[in-house]
Amino acid sequence: MKTVIVTKFKKTLFALIALFCISCETDIPETDTNAPTFTFNISGDGFNQTFDQDDDFSSFQLNLRSDTEYSFIYSGGDAGGVKRISWQYPHDYIEFSTDIPSPWESSTLTFLSSLIYWNGDATNPTTGNILAGKLITNGDGVSISFSFLVRDFGGLDGVSNTTERTLNIYINEQNTEVIGL
Repeated sequence: MKTVIVTKFKKTLFALIALFCISCETDIPETDTNAPTFTFNISGDGFNQTFDQDDDFSSFQLNLRSDTEYSFIYSGGDAGGVKRISWQYPHDYIEFSTDIPSPWESSTLTFLSSLIYWNGDATNPTTGNILAGKLITNGDGVSISFSFLVRDFGGLDGVSNTTERTLNIYINEQNTEVIGL
């Protein structure tokens, strides 16, 4: 129990630090071999959880309640500058109740999925960006996923480093919780 509390505290602290450090101007280093980081916090229905790139996404599933509004904060960062942050989701089952603010953009990828993304600028690089808002779950008894991606510039002489994770989600009339697989 104590370990769970300490872990949650560390993740929350990391998210707060990311909030203060994201979007600072930076210089793209000559060489960058460090992978970018991200945090995704979701809260609502008596639930609050932060996920990051170090979580073992294959070992758990996030259960969300049908027709429920949740607040979220999604951030991506890299000390050497972020080239792209994106979040792919199934638009039939996830509806945003707040507008996606500029400079974030959204687009439909397929008849099943949409993408929210932010593109960095190599001529004016920043350490990342943050997206906050509210979403509403639709559907009942549906398995979906959120796909997160953060890509850096990779340094002036390198190939971009990319961090990608997929969060498995089940929407049903149930308690909001994380369960082990």
